[in-house]
Amino acid sequence: MKKNIAFLALCIALISSLSYGQDSQKNTYSDNSTESFNLPPGAVFNPKTYIEIDYREQLQFSKYDQSVDKNYLQEFSDTEIVNMKENYPNDYKYYSNALKYFNSLPVKVKKTFTVDELWYIYKFDQRLKKTLQTIN
Repeated sequence: MKKNIAFLALCIALISSLSYGQDSQKNTYSDNSTESFNLPPGAVFNPKTYIEIDYREQLQFSKYDQSVDKNYLQEFSDTEIVNMKENYPNDYKYYSNALKYFNSLPVKVKKTFTVDELWYIYKFDQRLKKTLQTIN
C-alpha cells in the first residue's frame, strides 16, 4: 500500500512539473539567440506561420505621417476589458503592460508606426522594442 501511495505521489509530481514547464514556455520563443518573443498568455508560437519583419529601416526613413492618437486595444470592447480584468488577470496584466509601453513611446515613434506595427514589435522584436523607448 505504501509503495502504491509513493508511486502515485511520484506520478503526480512528475505530471505537475511537466505541465508547469509547458505553461511557462507558451508565451515565449527562443531560437537559441538572446531574444525571446513576448506573446500574450496562452498564445503558442507557430514557427511555420511566423514571418519576420524588420521595422528598423522604417524608423530611419519615416515621413512621420501616422496619427499620435491610437487605440492600442482596438480589438477589445470596454466590456471585454472589464471581463478580462475580473476573470483573466494574467491577460489583463499583459495588455495593461503593453498599453503602458505604447503610451510611454516618444511622439516620433507613434507618428512612424501603425498600431499593428507597434504590436508586432511589442510581441516579436524585443531589441527594437527597447530601442524605441530611447528615441528622441
